[in-house]
Amino acid sequence: MKKQTWVKALLAMFTVVLVAVLTACGSNSSSKSSSSTKSDSGKRVTITFWHGMNGPYQNALDQIINDFNKSQKQYKVVGTAQGNYTALQQKIMAAAKSRNLPTIAQTTYTTVPDYVKNGFISPLDQYMLKGDDKMSSSDKKDIYPAFLSSSKYQGKYYSVPFSKSTRILFYNEALMKKYNIAKPTSWEDIKKDADKLKADGIAAIGFDKSFDMEFEGLARQAGNPLVSADPLKANLDSKKTLTAANFIMDM
Repeated sequence: MKKQTWVKALLAMFTVVLVAVLTACGSNSSSKSSSSTKSDSGKRVTITFWHGMNGPYQNALDQIINDFNKSQKQYKVVGTAQGNYTALQQKIMAAAKSRNLPTIAQTTYTTVPDYVKNGFISPLDQYMLKGDDKMSSSDKKDIYPAFLSSSKYQGKYYSVPFSKSTRILFYNEALMKKYNIAKPTSWEDIKKDADKLKADGIAAIGFDKSFDMEFEGLARQAGNPLVSADPLKANLDSKKTLTAANFIMDM
């Protein structure tokens, strides 16, 4: 990825582009538009960026922004932490009403439909898929397919992956050695381990806060997503879904 090209650098850093003029709010050529993207004394274009990062995550993001700003003289990104994700989304909605949106903002992919419906978000296709600075096949391969897919809505890319999470499995080597258990390579292996450990009151697996991600994954793997798209239908009480739920709970 070319570090000196602003489009690719921004795509690598940020999640959602918000347009300056709010067409859904009745703005026209004479309406007051947002000043979130402006020229800095006629030299650099200032790009405002709202995000919900804090602590070490905010420090890392500030460093990325500083590195980008130093890499070229045409654009200047100004990052502003808005607290947590909830506060950030509230401020984005309030800014939309006052026609004072930032150029770019972090958001969750579940809010994109609302943004599209209200007309204050712009698709990224013209930057990602077209022109000299478009993402190459290798660029797109660098992004986990499920993450890239979740950035698409109604056939268009409205976001790029930014602060995504993946599951990591930690294991207790001492306990595994004590009970002669090998490293699992499948969910079935973990279920078999559970049968060995239950007698001593040991759980085969523990989840961070919730097992919903694993539950959804198992249901989809069984060919039964919790909500199917065509036709639109909830499958929460289907036999395959309940089998997936019981598979986890039995461990």
